[in-house]
Parts: sequence; C-alpha cells; structure tokens
Amino acid sequence: MTDVSLPLEPGRSALLRLDTARVLKRFFHLERALALACAGWVPGVARLESKALLAHASWQDAMTAGSLRERVFELRYPDRSLDTVGDEAQLVRLFAAALHAPSGGALLLGLARVLVPWLGASYEAYLEASDDVVDGPTRRFLRVAVEEKSAQGDELEAAGEAELRAGARPDAERWVEALGALLVRLGGPGLDGPRPGVEVPDVVSPGRPFALAQQPARDERYFSCSFYWPDIVDPAWPYGEGLRLQLRSAVSHLNEVWAVETAGAILVGLADALGWDFVHDAARWLYDESRHMAMGRRRLEWWSLDPAEVPLGSYIYEACRGQDAVTRLGMLAFFETKNIGRKRERADELGRLGDRTSQRDMDFDWADEAIHTGYGRRWLRRALQASGRDPESWPEVVARCEELVRERVARATPEEVDAIRAQARRLIEIAERRAAAP
Repeated sequence: MTDVSLPLEPGRSALLRLDTARVLKRFFHLERALALACAGWVPGVARLESKALLAHASWQDAMTAGSLRERVFELRYPDRSLDTVGDEAQLVRLFAAALHAPSGGALLLGLARVLVPWLGASYEAYLEASDDVVDGPTRRFLRVAVEEKSAQGDELEAAGEAELRAGARPDAERWVEALGALLVRLGGPGLDGPRPGVEVPDVVSPGRPFALAQQPARDERYFSCSFYWPDIVDPAWPYGEGLRLQLRSAVSHLNEVWAVETAGAILVGLADALGWDFVHDAARWLYDESRHMAMGRRRLEWWSLDPAEVPLGSYIYEACRGQDAVTRLGMLAFFETKNIGRKRERADELGRLGDRTSQRDMDFDWADEAIHTGYGRRWLRRALQASGRDPESWPEVVARCEELVRERVARATPEEVDAIRAQARRLIEIAERRAAAP
C-alpha cells in the first residue's frame, strides 16, 4: 500500500510550537540587552532629547521583552527556563556589548545603524512566516514592535549625530562598523540561529567597559548649574505664587532630569540582582520620569523662554556620587514619597490660576508618582535583601539619602548661591515681560 497524504497548505508550516518558543526566547534576550544599554547611558548623554529618547526606547524594549517572555512561557508550559544555549549566547553577547559603547553618541549610532534595524527586520521575517490562526497573540505585539523599531531608527540616528563631539566621532564610527561586521558574521536578520564558531567579545573594540557617569552630562543650551532654584539653598526664597508658581513648577518638572538619570542608573545597576520584574517596573519608572521632564520643557518652550536662561541642575544626582545602586534607588524612592502630596496641592493652585496645562501635567505626574511610591517600597526592600542586608532596614537607607542631599546643599558656595539667585530673578523678569505683552 502506498503512503499518501493530503496536500499541505502553503505558508503554514514554517514554524512549529517549540521552534517558535526558541526564536521568541532569543528575541527576549536581545530586547532585554537593548533596554539595559539605553538605560545605562541616560546620565552619559547631554541633550535632553537624547535622554528622553533613550528612556522611551528602554521602556519600549522592556515592554516587547515582557510580551516575548510571557509568550515563551505559554508555548513551553510548564517549562519556564529562559537560558540561552550554544551559539545563541554569542548573538546575545553582541547586543549586550551595546552597553560598552565608547560614548553615548556611539551607542545611539550603533543602535540606529546596526542593532535596531537587525531586530526589526527579524520581527518582519517572523510575521511573514507566521499567521494569525496559530500565533495571533505573538503577531499582535510584534506588529507594534516593528513600528516602534522603525521609528526608533530614525530618531536614534538624528540623536547620535547631534550628540557626537568631533573628537569622539572616529571611535564611534569604528565601533559601529565593528558591531556591523560581527553581526554579518553571525548571520542576517531572520529566524535562523546565529552561525556557529563566531566568538563575540564582551567589549567590542574600541568600546570600553561600561561605567556609570558619576557627574551627569548636561545640555549646553541651558543654564547649567547644581542648584536649579534659589529655594534649594536659600530658605528665605519663597516657592512662589501666581506666575512665579507657574514658572517654578515648570522649572521643577524640567529638572526631574535627575530622576530620569537615576532611574536609568538603578535599572542597569540592579537588573541582574533583582530579575525581570524589576527591569519591567524600572523601565516604566524611567520612561515616566522622562515624560515629567518633557512636561516642563514643553511649557517653558511654549512660553518662548530661551533655554539659555533656564536653570538645569544636578545636585541630587551629584549627592549620590560614588554610592551604590541601592542608595540611588533609595534616593529616587525618597523623593517620590516626599513630594507626592505637594503635587496635588500645586495642581489645584494652578487650576485656580486658570493654567489648565500646568494643572494637567501636575495631575498626571501625581498619578505616576503614586505608582512609583509602590515601586520604591517594593524594590528597596528586595534590593536590600539581595545585597545581604535586612530588608526592613530601608528607613536607614532613606535617612542616609536625606543626609547626602543635606551635605551637598551644605557644600554650596556663595558664588553658586549668588548665581542661581541672579538667574532666577532674570528668568522671572523675562517671564513677567512675556505675560504683560499683548
């Protein structure tokens, strides 16, 4: 008797269930590596647009990684392992090498020209090989990921060009070329695993081992300083009412740049110790803080205030110089709790002034901070436990953070105090003239 079978439906046999899980697991590790690289370099890039872009990309990467992770668990139930095997580890190592870029500008160009397009093209190949009947859940979030990767590529390229200083360009170009050459050797984008026998170093030359920026890079278009408003160093200086409250609130939102930088620092610093759930929460925290920073920048721009007149400070980040990631987490958690009540009050005051834009920004900020307060309580305890300390000793960490900030404020020089007083007066005068103009 001759064996016979019914015909196969074209295009429906490219991926089986376990093949699919293996490919998606690989994608998860690549997205996680990009999320960490973007976060770690937030303090090291100067332009506010670059910081916001890296924060947004890190969050998008983490969201896609989270969806990939859950889908792998569904397809491989009850197996919940995510270890990389064989030559796949070399591909993951190449994406992880993004963290060890020679500069922030190099990272942006490496993402734009090599890593992000490769991953986006791989997702497109997956969508071509799969169908909605058997794998609709995966296809839904990968369609979103393809759109995000396409948008990221153009934005990252522009940011990299704007970020690079002339002296840093040669190393950046060589590093991007080296990344691309290694990726070509590993294989083109798609569903096949990397070619065997290709060894990828942890640090791709001329990159260097990643070190968190202890002094955050600052956007030269702004009035760079440590203390961004006189009331930080001068208790007699009022927070402000009316127009001055509008102005102070916008400057305060802009200066949540320190929180963006700190969120990036804790994400990359604690990811391995605290695991995936922390990465997922910390990426959201990072993105939210970048949105708050953008709220202030957008309002100040709408009021036609020259960035050169707007103070951009760094004293809270500076207070953590040389501290470990647990202390930085405590600092971020402390300020979330400290300021949350005042934001509701100020939102109401801004509403009474008729400034619905500032009120709306402050109100959404408050909602985000309520979420972040929960993050702080949860992850500070977990971080202490992971470092071998008593998880209930978190009040000591918070007290230490308060002390670090007081010490930094106490080190303010008379010249710094005079400079920020003069700058605040000048900005207030400019804003008052803007408000009085027809």
